[in-house]
Amino acid sequence: MKTNTGADTHGFLGEEFLTWLWFRWETDGGEFTLPGGRVVGVALDDFLSFAAPSEDETEQTLRRGLPTRTAEARTALRQGHRLRKARLLIAEGSRLWSATLDAPTLTLNGVKLPEDAEECESDTDRTADRSANWLALHELVQALYGMFLRERLRADFKQTTALEQARWMAS
Repeated sequence: MKTNTGADTHGFLGEEFLTWLWFRWETDGGEFTLPGGRVVGVALDDFLSFAAPSEDETEQTLRRGLPTRTAEARTALRQGHRLRKARLLIAEGSRLWSATLDAPTLTLNGVKLPEDAEECESDTDRTADRSANWLALHELVQALYGMFLRERLRADFKQTTALEQARWMAS
């Protein structure tokens, strides 16, 4: 007997989240003001993986350069492929994180943390700084996902954002 996981039942929301981040990056510059006034920048980097519309079709992975600018990426979206994974660059102030987000599970892989703070003089200081950066990345992704969900669950979503995003995907 197979049990459903959150990825099985709600993973599509993570895929929509990644596509929404891409859309917002290209149309609004990828800058987000989070609750509490924190400003964060998000961009998609050098890796995109698209899930096939059905299990009988081929998945597509684009690497290197700026795959979001390729005809293959746009064609994948137009053909109903869902953005399954993407390499994200997330910046807040002088801190920059790089990570691959697995959309259905919202799992971060291949994380590169910001450089250690200059005041880190010991291994204990470096461990504390890195832990704080992991926590900050987690909080930023959670806050971005919360922004997406608030927008996605609005009553007028289909007539506003979804329509704008569909036009963007078709361009």
